[in-house]
Amino acid sequence: MSFRARGWIVVSLALSLIAAGCAEAKKPVPAGITWTRAIDAALADAQAHHRPILLDMYTDWCEWCHALDDTTYADPTFVRFSKRFTMSRINAEVDTATAARYHVSGYPTVLVLNEKGDEIDRVVGYARAPQFVAQVEDVLAGRNTLASILAQEAAHKNDPEFTYKLAESLNNHGRTDEARDHYLRFVSMDPKNVSGYTDDAYYSLARMARKQKDYASDRKYAQIILDRYPESDMMKPAFLEVGQGFRKDGQLAKARTIFLDYAKRFPDDGDAPWAREQADSLGVKLGAHRGA
Repeated sequence: MSFRARGWIVVSLALSLIAAGCAEAKKPVPAGITWTRAIDAALADAQAHHRPILLDMYTDWCEWCHALDDTTYADPTFVRFSKRFTMSRINAEVDTATAARYHVSGYPTVLVLNEKGDEIDRVVGYARAPQFVAQVEDVLAGRNTLASILAQEAAHKNDPEFTYKLAESLNNHGRTDEARDHYLRFVSMDPKNVSGYTDDAYYSLARMARKQKDYASDRKYAQIILDRYPESDMMKPAFLEVGQGFRKDGQLAKARTIFLDYAKRFPDDGDAPWAREQADSLGVKLGAHRGA
């Protein structure tokens, strides 16, 4: 269940951002770690001290980025661990060139770079200090990295769970086309969701499609979850994803219907207030269009 849990962190991140309205400003960084604020400064420091770089790519609206600040980066264990690295943090929406250079599109993403700035691998999503340190140690040792997983692909090409693991890693690294191919291969290998990951794979396919503005595919993949896996813990996110797909596609009336239905069916759910807000906002827009 470890890869499913990591996938759910991404889902939780997306939904928490929606619920929060992406409005909260970045909190002050905890004391104890010395950070550089630009990639050039990080490279200069790393080369001067011959040590790797931990590069935290964040955004001001990212709730799990705040969580890293509040817990992981404030943990004495992590503060001690950080002394082995040049620590750098960059707002991906300010330094878009660095975000593009490393193909970062989800937050938080912490890149593990060598002193020349080449990526060794990355840690995607939130983790508390012990898990975070263990993930970075794995990267430095060449364990569970994208390169190490790719090296095993030929030997595991008929293994569904391995295929899903590789798809997740490719997706986390911004290699979208390859990730899509592996997700699609995986869902064809496990259509009954025996592994427990098939619904997650379809949700990842939906979100990838939405990012690429392929809203028809976005809705198609999300609808598959609703139709085939109605008891899945991904059902509610998929429900909202269908609404998002209609809204992004300009089909406002259909989007409003989806959001109203969600709020009615799940009135006590944490995302019900957001769904009602979306329906109300869309209702105003539709009324304005009719009155124009």
